[in-house]
Amino acid sequence: MNDLSPEIRNLYIKYNGDIKRLLAENPNPDYLYALSDIRENLLEWYEFDRAASLLQVGSDYGALTGLYSRRVSHVTVLDSSQNNLSFNQLRHQDRNNIRYVNGELSSIHGETFDYVVIAGSLKEPVKEQIEKAKALLRPGGKLILSVCNRLGLKYQAGAIPDQIRLSRKELMELLCGSGRTEGKAAFYYPMPDYKLPITLYSDSYLPSKGDLTHAILAYDYPKYLRFDLGKMFDEVCEGKEFETFANSFLTIWSCHEED
Repeated sequence: MNDLSPEIRNLYIKYNGDIKRLLAENPNPDYLYALSDIRENLLEWYEFDRAASLLQVGSDYGALTGLYSRRVSHVTVLDSSQNNLSFNQLRHQDRNNIRYVNGELSSIHGETFDYVVIAGSLKEPVKEQIEKAKALLRPGGKLILSVCNRLGLKYQAGAIPDQIRLSRKELMELLCGSGRTEGKAAFYYPMPDYKLPITLYSDSYLPSKGDLTHAILAYDYPKYLRFDLGKMFDEVCEGKEFETFANSFLTIWSCHEED
């Protein structure tokens, strides 16, 4: 994926940090994903421990960094792109509890965190990345991970998926092992996806037929869809298979001893 940090930085400075005006006058899905406050819906509801420390893996133009810095005591932002880190720092220059680190997960030594968050920034090799992230957790810590679903209906309809895409079963096995004994993972289903979530479902609250008929708007759908998405979501909801075909996942993993 191309790093848009330089052009987004120039626009941010041009509009004096007025993101709403910037987005209104520059309609571009990439800018929307990078800057919209809708991004925070992914975890705005989650009750973080305010005294905790959090490692954000992937700067992501600072889309979620502000939320983390308001909810926990200290945030470390890790990214291999110095440009992205620099823009994030500009965007959150008024926050004094954020540290920016240029590097990969292997760059972190001698410290652990209460939360490690990988929101759409998972890299290959996936299993190794997840194990490294787990190793950086303090006892009782939580790994928060979001990724697009390789079986998600929007991608079957023609939308372009992320480079890293996993089915629910694949993700469960990566997090908990094939025997599902290595910790416990709670699954959530942001709609229309984890990038611009409007509604969040969970295994204890799943959509029914009719709930998603007119609630599937997304900005990255192709001009011509391969099938009627609303009708297909009705079908999978009625067939009790929404968890399999949801567009993306948000998972919160914790060690088995913690539950």
